[in-house]
Amino acid sequence: MNETVRTSIFVAGAALSLLAAQFVGSNVLKSPQEYSQVGSEFYPDFTNADAAKFLQVVNYNNETATVRIFGVEQGADGVWRIPSRNGYPVDGKDRLAKSATSIIGIKREGLAGQRKNQHVEFGVLDPLAESVTDFKGVGNRLILKESKDGTTLADLIIGKEVKGANGMFYVRKPTEEQTYRAKVSLEVSTKFADWIEPDLLKLDGTKLRTVIIEKHSIERTPQGARMSGKETNALTRATASDKWALEGSNEATEEVNEDEVRKLVQALDDLKIVGVRPKNDKLKKRLQDDQGLALDERTRNEMEDIGFFFFRHPERKVMTMVSQEGDLVAITDQGVAYELHFGAVFSGSEDEVEAGFIKQPDEAAAVEKTTDEKADDEKPGSKKIKSRYLFAQAQFSPEGIGPKPEAPVKPEAPPEEAVNDAANLDTPADAVTAENVAEKPDLKQAYEAALSAYDSAVKKYESDLAAYDDKVKAGEKLVKDLNRRFADWYYVISGDSFENLRQGRKTLVKEKVVTEKPGEAKPADEAK
Repeated sequence: MNETVRTSIFVAGAALSLLAAQFVGSNVLKSPQEYSQVGSEFYPDFTNADAAKFLQVVNYNNETATVRIFGVEQGADGVWRIPSRNGYPVDGKDRLAKSATSIIGIKREGLAGQRKNQHVEFGVLDPLAESVTDFKGVGNRLILKESKDGTTLADLIIGKEVKGANGMFYVRKPTEEQTYRAKVSLEVSTKFADWIEPDLLKLDGTKLRTVIIEKHSIERTPQGARMSGKETNALTRATASDKWALEGSNEATEEVNEDEVRKLVQALDDLKIVGVRPKNDKLKKRLQDDQGLALDERTRNEMEDIGFFFFRHPERKVMTMVSQEGDLVAITDQGVAYELHFGAVFSGSEDEVEAGFIKQPDEAAAVEKTTDEKADDEKPGSKKIKSRYLFAQAQFSPEGIGPKPEAPVKPEAPPEEAVNDAANLDTPADAVTAENVAEKPDLKQAYEAALSAYDSAVKKYESDLAAYDDKVKAGEKLVKDLNRRFADWYYVISGDSFENLRQGRKTLVKEKVVTEKPGEAKPADEAK
C-alpha cells in the first residue's frame, strides 16, 4: 500500500470517527444535572399548608373536549370562595388543608425523560399552554399561591400513572422540559359539590308534618302570560310514624302512594345544589334584612329571566310573584316552613349548570326542547344536563310545633258556710244511713284533692310552656339562619330532584286495593 493510499485511509477514518462522535453525542444525556435532582422535592420550601391562600386546578375534560379551570381563594374578608362559580363560599377548611398537604413533599423519584417531544407520551402537556393541539397528552396542572397575584408555592403538572408502579405518576414543572416519576396521592377535587355544603335545606325528613304542592305552568306568549295545569295537593301526618294523608282523597276508593311520597320526602331531605347564580346587591341586602323582595326594574328583569314573574293581585292591589313551574311548602315540627319556588328549565354542560356560562333562552321560547335540539344533545361531547332554577325562602310557622300549652284552671274553694254545714251535720243516730252519708261528702277534702291536682298540673304546664318557648326560639333562629343563607343566591337543582318534588295527584294517590275477607259473599252484580 503506497503512502498516498495509507494517508487517505487515515484521513477517512478520522473523519468517520469525528462524525460518529458527533452523532452519538447528540443522543447521549446532556449532563448529570437532571439525575442529580432525583430524590429531591419539587418545592422543598413549601412546608406550611396554611400559607396557601389560592388553589387552582386545571384539567382537560374528554367528554366535553374542553379545558376545565377550577379554583378557590381566600378573600380580604377571610372567606374562602370559588371565583369560577360566581364567588360561592367554600364550606369547611379541611378539604383545603388536605389539598395543600397532598402537594407538600412530592419528590422526584426517577428521571423519566428530558425531551419536550416526550410530554405527550407521559401526559404532561400544559393545559394552559396556547400551543397545545394534542389534548390526549394534557395533564392536570395544580397551582398553589400565597394569594392570587402572590408568590407561587407549588406549580406542577401531573400526567399519566406509571404502569406497574402503584401510586407513581409522571410529573414535571411547567417551566421545565424534564419529566420525572413521582409518588402522588392527591386530595384535590374539581367538583363543585365537593367544595360546598351541597345539602340546600338541611332538612330532616322525619320532622316533616305538612307538604303543600302548588302545581301549575306559566307560558309567556305575545298575548300575555297563560297558566295551565293548576292543582293543589296537601299531605299531612301527625308524627313521623304515622302514614301520610292526602287532603281531599276518597278513603273508600283511594290511598296515598307511599312509594311516590317516599321519593318526595327523600328529595326534600337530600335536596342538592348543582349550581348557583348571584342575586343583585339591592335584593341581597333586603332579603338579608328580612325586608322582602325589592321590586325595582333590575330585580324584576333578573327574576323574570329565570322564570319568576310578577302580577298585580286583583284584590290586594299589590304585586305577587308567580313561579313558572309552581311552588312547594314543607312544614316541619320545628316550626319552619320551607318555601320552594320552581323557575325555568336550564340545560347545559356541567360547568354551565354550575355557573351559567350560556346565554339564557328568550322569554317567549318554549321550555321544552325541539326535536332538532334533542338530536343535538345526542351528538358526542354535546350532552346537556337538564336542571331547574329554584328560589328558596323560609318562614316561621308555629302550627308546625303544635298548639301552645294552656294554663290549668285553679279550682274554686267551696263557701265557708258550706264547709261548716258539712262538718256539723245534726243527724239523729237512728236516721244515719249509707245513702245520706254519701249525699253529704267532705267538701274540704274534695277541694284539697283538686288543689293538689292543680298544683301538679301547673308544674307540668310550666315545663311544657318552657319547652314550647324553646322550640319557638330555636325555630325562629333556624328560619333567620336559613334566610341569611338563601338571601344571596338563586339555586339550580337537578331535573330529577324537580320531578320528585313537583308531584301531582296523579302520582300521589292510587286506587285502593280491596281484599275479600274469607267467607265473605260477593255482591250480586259481581257474582254474575
